[in-house]
Amino acid sequence: MKQLQKETNHSAIAESDCAALLMDVIPLVMRYIRTEMRSRRMRGLSIPQFRTMVFLYRNEGASLSEVANNIGLTLPSASKIVDALVERKLVSRTVLSGDRRYISLRLSKLGRSTLMQARRGAEASLAEKIASLSSSQQAVVSEAMQALASVFAPTETVSGNKSR
Repeated sequence: MKQLQKETNHSAIAESDCAALLMDVIPLVMRYIRTEMRSRRMRGLSIPQFRTMVFLYRNEGASLSEVANNIGLTLPSASKIVDALVERKLVSRTVLSGDRRYISLRLSKLGRSTLMQARRGAEASLAEKIASLSSSQQAVVSEAMQALASVFAPTETVSGNKSR
């Protein structure tokens, strides 16, 4: 956290200092976002189920194997999670006509609206936190996030949806 307390010169910051600052700050922001999203999830939805929904939001049409890899579970465990989400009508399964073994997973309308409700609440809470920054600081953060998005996810929009 020493990097957080260190005053930086915007025009002459070394890449390693920038990387160290990202390593310190991003986990703090992500912890806040995760806590906010989880606190707004649908009643009775487990954390692995919620994480599966978030993954499917960002990876529409993913396979069960991709879900299992993302949440760090075996195929049978991931299958149980997906089965429960399908039963609650939050996720839909589609068998591809060319290969019956491949099942495409996506959020249903209900699943998407449930997830978006949690996201909107988390965004509102985050906006309250960011409101303590000056407008020029908010502009710097916004510009930095756009720059990072172009470096780390050049084929995705900032909201996380793949551009078409």
